[in-house]
Amino acid sequence: MTEWLRELRRRRVFRTAGLYVVGAWLVMQVADLFFPAWGLPDSAINILLVAAVLGFPLALVFGWFFDVTAHGIVRTSAAGDGPEAAPLSLQRTDYAVLAALALVAVVIVYDAVTDLIETPQVAESGDGVGDDEAAPEKPDNSIAVLPFANVSNDPDNEAFCDGISEEILHKLADFGELHVIGRTSSFAFKGSDYRIPRISTLLGVRYLLQGSVRKVGDRLRISAQLVDDSGAQRWSAAFDRRLEDVFAIQTEIADFVATTVVPKIVPQHDAVYQPDIVAYQHYLAGRELVHQRHVTVARAELAKAVELDPGYAEAWAEYAISLAMWEDDPDKLQVAWDTADKALALKPGLPRARAAQGMVLAYNESAPEQAETILRGVLADEPHMVDASNWLAQALGGQGRDDEARAVLEKAMAIDPIHPAITMNVAFSYHRGGDSDRAIALVSRLAQVPVPSEMVLIDLVTLYRETGRFTDMLAAAQRVVADDSGPADSNAWRHLQLAWSYALLGEHDRAAEVAAAGRDPQPEAGSPMWVGWLFVSYRPALWRGEYREALRRFEAATAASGVAPASKSMIYGVLLALAGDHARAVELLEPALGDELSFGIEEGPVVGQTLAWSMALTGRQGDAATLLDQLEQHGSEVEARGGLESSQQLYSHARTALLRGDPDAAIGRLRRAVELGWRDYYVTHHDPRME
Repeated sequence: MTEWLRELRRRRVFRTAGLYVVGAWLVMQVADLFFPAWGLPDSAINILLVAAVLGFPLALVFGWFFDVTAHGIVRTSAAGDGPEAAPLSLQRTDYAVLAALALVAVVIVYDAVTDLIETPQVAESGDGVGDDEAAPEKPDNSIAVLPFANVSNDPDNEAFCDGISEEILHKLADFGELHVIGRTSSFAFKGSDYRIPRISTLLGVRYLLQGSVRKVGDRLRISAQLVDDSGAQRWSAAFDRRLEDVFAIQTEIADFVATTVVPKIVPQHDAVYQPDIVAYQHYLAGRELVHQRHVTVARAELAKAVELDPGYAEAWAEYAISLAMWEDDPDKLQVAWDTADKALALKPGLPRARAAQGMVLAYNESAPEQAETILRGVLADEPHMVDASNWLAQALGGQGRDDEARAVLEKAMAIDPIHPAITMNVAFSYHRGGDSDRAIALVSRLAQVPVPSEMVLIDLVTLYRETGRFTDMLAAAQRVVADDSGPADSNAWRHLQLAWSYALLGEHDRAAEVAAAGRDPQPEAGSPMWVGWLFVSYRPALWRGEYREALRRFEAATAASGVAPASKSMIYGVLLALAGDHARAVELLEPALGDELSFGIEEGPVVGQTLAWSMALTGRQGDAATLLDQLEQHGSEVEARGGLESSQQLYSHARTALLRGDPDAAIGRLRRAVELGWRDYYVTHHDPRME
């Protein structure tokens, strides 16, 4: 071993290797500096790294056989010639070896250069944005505040870093001269390795504010820098403060940055309530979970925040929002309203609390006009509160004002272009209006962020499913299941997407296996995640057309949860009807549907059709005909305003026509549904309502 190392040294292999490594490192440093400015993405540097690694063995072979002297390349003498033996002149075989090494090097360099040329640029073409997904424009006054990096060893400091970033964002939003990107879009890049040009292109901003927070004991060091869309630094500063000064620090940094970007500063806000620091951390964690729509765990975090600091109005307001989200139970919506009242008692006029009450009214379909009034008032005070815009759009949709609702959502999307809920609602408005390609392109852009929202991936599966793109649907559903970044209680919803995909392909056994994997853990009964757990419990049997088995599994699942089956009256009533118990189905569905017929909700037409079908089979043909006439009128009104252009809606409208005894209209609507991508044959061909 010693002799071999001595021979390596004599042949200067170590020197060759060292020079190669230093040279490769210098090339990588130059590439890291200039590639972003040239518009090349991160993958271009990876290509160079691979080429450098592949070239290293060639350098070692060259160093063993040859040496570079003042007289050119010579062959190193053999070991037996003695340490002082003169180098040998090159022979014909040496030239052949050098030519082979050169050829291999040329191939490596050629492949690297080819890959670099074919790598799409990011600065102008919108790195990561496909041809059919136009990159947002970059207003000259636009800025996004990226989440500050936690450079401490304490992972609990993450929420604290997010809080500083958010306070800076809110301060900047006070400046009318600035176009400030919303929090959800900016925070989509937390922890990612995306470079500045790519982030600025995806967000459509000219400037980005980024920074870091180091916490040592009760000392903080906060660094911030403003960069433009090419990555060039425009301003930077560092702040060393004690932890108890954090709220003053947030205002100080925001003011400092704002003076660099805009010529005029708004007056200082009055002193604000400073909450308990632990309650504040729970509030930040809960608000983030609300943004991600992980409602159950968000409620737990926010409940802890108000428990620790009952005087924290903002925490009460966010808690109210979490309690109302995805709820349709009037009693639970009332609890959410009362919780918002607590926030308003602590801080009268608090926009977030008023927005929470507007949200409650928007979810309650009987009061959309009142919801609109409240939410428009909120937006007059806080135009950048895009959640309020989202709920306003829901209130407008409840009044049949779909075009106005879409305009509100599109305006909100300009403020927060990667906000999952806003973008999803815009996409589905395009989809329902017949522009499914545009909807899919919009959602696909959201799926490109480093950690896409679970809601985005699930809605992408839905769009592929409703447009008949089953190959894409299955791939997206597999991605949903593979993404376990969400809370454990969302496992059922994730597996439901993949199980449904297999069922639509006729693979019912595989669908049942996947659905069974989604039943662990069992979420809290009555929560939004629990509904997904119910679905994976009984739907595989429903997809097969085994209606009595589906009913049995539904009853078993509700019993295991300590919940009466009739508490989910619409689902239970439809299953009873499909299983042949029409009398009990009518008893449940008639009061559930209500006197005013809630056709606006997604389940409304299905419930109405099933109720009419069961009425006709229990001797109430007249009531059935009246109900079906109302369903037909509702569908025609939606169609007249351009809102009946998705395959699922047309299939439902076809079923109404068939139940009314109009097979020609049913076939025409079903033909249009198939043209738009309806392919649900394997889960609907046994539906007795279509006989």
